[in-house]
Amino acid sequence: MSRRFAVPLLTGGLIAALAVALAAGPTGWRSPWLLHDVVLDLRAPRVVLAGLVGASLAAAGVAMQALLQNDLADPYVLGMSGGASAGAVASLAIWPALPPGPAAAVGAAGAVAVVRGLARGPYDPTRLILAGAAVGSLLAGATGLVLVLAPADRLLRSASYWLFGGFGTPAWSSLVVPLLLLVGVAAWMLLAAERLDRLSLGQDVAASLGVDVIRLRRGALLASVALTAAAVAAGGLVGFVGLIAPHAARRWVGASHRRLLPVAALGGAILVVAADGAARTAFAPREVPVGLLTAAIGGPFFLWQLQRGVR
Repeated sequence: MSRRFAVPLLTGGLIAALAVALAAGPTGWRSPWLLHDVVLDLRAPRVVLAGLVGASLAAAGVAMQALLQNDLADPYVLGMSGGASAGAVASLAIWPALPPGPAAAVGAAGAVAVVRGLARGPYDPTRLILAGAAVGSLLAGATGLVLVLAPADRLLRSASYWLFGGFGTPAWSSLVVPLLLLVGVAAWMLLAAERLDRLSLGQDVAASLGVDVIRLRRGALLASVALTAAAVAAGGLVGFVGLIAPHAARRWVGASHRRLLPVAALGGAILVVAADGAARTAFAPREVPVGLLTAAIGGPFFLWQLQRGVR
């Protein structure tokens, strides 16, 4: 299939996924007031938020893969998942009346700062990944300890749901920050697309081609951290999207970031919107965390892509 059709096809797929997600479940369209209340006030913000989270995680994955020069990197690789979970669980344990999202975002950004401090010295992607794995493991252990020692059963239930991702019933106002961050970071990445292409070839090659490698690395790291922190603050830990969406997009349209970024973002949005629609309806009236379904969808698809690459 021609690469020039990738964005139009994925845009159509996203529109279809949005329409299905809005219509999923019992509706009872017996009055325009019910249509307004159910769709515009309840479902539409959640569906739009799911799309924003999916696109943000996919774009963060693209930035992180360029930064670490590794197609298997994802937004959580530098300990952000451990920091987010520790921040969210601590918030739920100490201030149960407050939403855990802001604390999770602070925890994710703090974990990256610790990882960068531990891996200081000459830039080495391998050291960053290893430091991220160590910090993430320590923070995950701290999260588990809080969950075990916390006296309230409600904490375990709330934390478990948040740790696997979920969107609840967000207000339209809660979409402003994720939307602005996504638009701003995506614009910067598109402007820096050629430099990111050169960085993916290695920092020495990029420097020889006139790229300010240090400045570009900082920009890519900040872009990934900002998008990931906003995504986890809004929807919890939705796994696998930041890995599978860029990887699949790269196989479809190649490694050029000017094409890779929009295709990966659209693919991530479609994946999360579809998974959230299934999470609401597959086990109705029970609702399962959306992160379980993104892993269930993304894992087999990723293995299928790997098998295609081997043949």
